[in-house]
Amino acid sequence: MDGRVDGNGDRAYRPGDGPMAGVLAQMPEVVGRLLDQHVPDRLGRCSACRNAGSGVVWPCTLHQIATRAAALRVRRARP
Repeated sequence: MDGRVDGNGDRAYRPGDGPMAGVLAQMPEVVGRLLDQHVPDRLGRCSACRNAGSGVVWPCTLHQIATRAAALRVRRARP
């Protein structure tokens, strides 16, 4: 931790976390579902981010945000 404080006084928050990770860090069940569902398929694409085309390369944006949210939650739990 670099000791920075976000606008809400959260010392665990890091600028690279992004605002969405800060919100998701308060919702561990949602983070868990995102990490469980947004996994790579056999072609290295996200199995949950499907579209009519070829799909999204994994790790997708939602997986990256959920990963940062999980790490932020761990940092917040530390004394």
